[in-house]
Amino acid sequence: MGVTMFAPFLKKGIDSTIEDYCEAIEYVMNIVGEDAIGIGTDFTQGHGQEFFEWLTHDKGYARRLTDFGKIINPKGIRTIGEFPNLTEALLKRGLSETQVRKIMGENWVRVLKDVWGN
Repeated sequence: MGVTMFAPFLKKGIDSTIEDYCEAIEYVMNIVGEDAIGIGTDFTQGHGQEFFEWLTHDKGYARRLTDFGKIINPKGIRTIGEFPNLTEALLKRGLSETQVRKIMGENWVRVLKDVWGN
């Protein structure tokens, strides 16, 4: 069983909060199940416009592939240092510790073990 990487398009866009993020996690989890959801932790904190220009172009310099628009993580988890807030918010919403552990990384570890072995 694989994992659905969770990198949502939130309904409030750049005005989204950690609560909106949790709501989206629960929505996806209700579709794919608690064993098939994981957080994409590819924060781009500290990267400027030049990085996104490179990222959005074929081979980093050719035709534009996409336009991300303004990139701002939800209030409450805007930096890697705030990431523990997500664990707390999910627990406050009533998810079990087991569910939160799976979402926050155990599902990814399981899939990597399945692919790469021990």
